Amino acid sequence: MSHTRREVLKAGGAALSAANLASEQASAQTGGAGRIAYRNYFGDLHNHNQVGYAQGTLTRSFEIARNHLDFYAFTPHSYWPDVGKYDGRIETKWKNGFHVAKANWPDVVEHARHFDNPGKFVTMLAYERHGAAEGDYHILFPDLKGDYNLIANLKELQQFALERGCLLIPHHPGNRLGHRGINAAAVDPKVSPVLEIHSEWGCAEHDRAPHPYKRHTEGGRWTKHTLHHYLAQGLRFGVVASTDDHLGYPGAYREGLAALKTTELTREALFDALRNRRCYAVTGDRIDLDFYLNGHIMGQELPYTRKRQMEVAVRGWDEVERVEILKNNRVIHRDFPMDRLPGPSSWSRPVVVRFEYGWGPWPALGWGGTADWDFRLEVEGGRIESSQTCFVTGPMDEFRRDQVLSQSEKHIHVKSFTALKQQVDDYSQKAMVMRIQGDARTQVRVICTKPKPCSLVQTLGQLAESNEMLFTDKFPWESAMLHRLVFAENYEARFTVEDEDAGGGVNWYYVRVVQANGELAWSSPVWVEGR
Repeated sequence: MSHTRREVLKAGGAALSAANLASEQASAQTGGAGRIAYRNYFGDLHNHNQVGYAQGTLTRSFEIARNHLDFYAFTPHSYWPDVGKYDGRIETKWKNGFHVAKANWPDVVEHARHFDNPGKFVTMLAYERHGAAEGDYHILFPDLKGDYNLIANLKELQQFALERGCLLIPHHPGNRLGHRGINAAAVDPKVSPVLEIHSEWGCAEHDRAPHPYKRHTEGGRWTKHTLHHYLAQGLRFGVVASTDDHLGYPGAYREGLAALKTTELTREALFDALRNRRCYAVTGDRIDLDFYLNGHIMGQELPYTRKRQMEVAVRGWDEVERVEILKNNRVIHRDFPMDRLPGPSSWSRPVVVRFEYGWGPWPALGWGGTADWDFRLEVEGGRIESSQTCFVTGPMDEFRRDQVLSQSEKHIHVKSFTALKQQVDDYSQKAMVMRIQGDARTQVRVICTKPKPCSLVQTLGQLAESNEMLFTDKFPWESAMLHRLVFAENYEARFTVEDEDAGGGVNWYYVRVVQANGELAWSSPVWVEGR
């Protein structure tokens, strides 16, 4: 498997997920004796293709997921018990999609079994249930047996899930009640321990959060169907994100990923993380996040204690604008890593360098098509410690693939394609991000053979002062950029905060991370019982 993020080691060229190493380091530094060093695994638990009523083949989706994710659940649109009749008879499209999903379910099972490779890439069987009155859920199965039970009554489905070991994850909760928003009164926490708070729909942390609802929806976010309101009403949700992508592109950048904390990459371990809310949500960048309260990891519940010590560790892929601790939905502490001034010792730790590519002719010009990219990123006088892909959903193409063809501590070879169509928020650019151990004299080379032969060379010292562009040809043809680098002082944060509570009702705490490039992460809460 080609991990989205790899830790390249000198000994034998072996590779580990950079997320794993970062989490182990963070846990070791923030934890006490006996604390489990969980690893962070990133995947997509909610994604669609043409098996249902979206686009893209089943095989393509699984290949894309295996290329850059740790785990994947394909969730075909399968049924809608209270579907109505709508203008244009649009319900016909949905109903036909449900027939397609049922007819192709054996093929879904076969693909999940074929691509499953515990320790490297884990698949899950799943499908989606729509509900106008009760909201939408996707159902995750704990194994690959392949049963397909489309139970109409939600309470009966929840009982089935409890007996079968399934999980029901409510998603795009922010819709209005009666319009496919999640009915809190109908949620069963025994089988729905987590809530999907971000996807290509937008963000449902609260009704004024970044990324407003903008796709598929009848309206914007309803205050009473956001994470903040649910928590205030006493629901105890952990949080995840996933893409809900309809172009068959699992893990599409900016659309949402689930981060699960486990000691191994197996289906059993991933389900344990979800059941215990040992998980968090990210929008795009695979931000490493640890949060403990009195030694208890995110997602847990504590008996009343007056003194609460919170430990936070963050490792991002851009400048971290701020890290916030929220208590009862209000910020009680902020840390601002991006404001720290680098010093002479800054070169002792890896720096982050982002190569972003794909600016080019926009549709208003009426010309320009899909650009094929073939490039190498090379480092001289230093080494690549880890890397992350940032591949967006469009343009939809059944035969092209975004792929890391090879990589070592000295190079990354990428094959990709870009065009300004079928994108979320009109981003045509994709990116590779690297953590590079070096100094001001270390050189970073970009060598393109496609779209046209061209190159760019910058030292890390130059990139500390300014970004630099690569033009493949004269305007308006495709261009790219080596971003200004980020020092560790500005992409990492580690701190301890104390809170003292006078007693009263239940309190909940969670962490929100905001990067300068707009990418976010949210931890699952920790609850402290009232006195």
